[in-house]
Amino acid sequence: MDSEGVGLYSSVAKYSLSSREAWAVICYPPHMPCDLDRREAAIESLGVSYILSMGEARLDFVVPGLRVLGKGHSSVVVATLTDNGLRALKIRRLDSKRKSLVAEAKLLEEGSKVGATPKVYGYTNDAILMDYLGPLTLKRLFTEALADREAMIDAILGALRAARALDTVGVTHLELHRPYSNLVYPDRNNLKATLIIDLESWSRGCGNVTRLASFFISRFGLQVDSIRHQLRSYEDSCSSSEYLSIEKAIINDIANKESLNFGR
Repeated sequence: MDSEGVGLYSSVAKYSLSSREAWAVICYPPHMPCDLDRREAAIESLGVSYILSMGEARLDFVVPGLRVLGKGHSSVVVATLTDNGLRALKIRRLDSKRKSLVAEAKLLEEGSKVGATPKVYGYTNDAILMDYLGPLTLKRLFTEALADREAMIDAILGALRAARALDTVGVTHLELHRPYSNLVYPDRNNLKATLIIDLESWSRGCGNVTRLASFFISRFGLQVDSIRHQLRSYEDSCSSSEYLSIEKAIINDIANKESLNFGR
């Protein structure tokens, strides 16, 4: 867990599941039909005791000052307290086109077995309880424009290895060609430990390394002649040796560039 998450929950606002603030998250967006009792009971069955108001996304228009970890087109992610400590809870939005979160939860379980995705502690049709990873995403790393080249190389290496791990179980994250918010670094002191989140858009196959490598090639203006051919071959074979060759080529090219522009 990122140090920014350790101990922080003891000082932020926390709300019981029967509170107005928790209801605002459980039944989001407002003014839509919601079986609150059923949703609340399901979340409680996962071991959740409190909703925490923390994160970069705001729900001020629902409850002034209310914060969540993330808000997307199909779900809201909120920090929670359970008997076992701090966890993240992904809740299906009332207006989501997705009928259930069960398929994503099972994919996350597959990925977590190989160290590619956060650990899942339980799920229902409308919610997934998983590890809280902290706020450090690839986007935030680039925004901070870390001057430490070695740190950025570690972050890129960690991202590639997480993508490779997910490839080994045949799950392709279809948004890794724009991975700013889909790569999370739970420990700022160990950027090689990278996790992939939000498996809402996916397919079966071996396409994660290809998507992510293509992003880094474009992002940093890397030499592409040899890598492009390797990527095409890798996606077909999914072989470990071809992955290692791609990893080496990308990391060496980044290490040898005179300057790296981290700004978006």
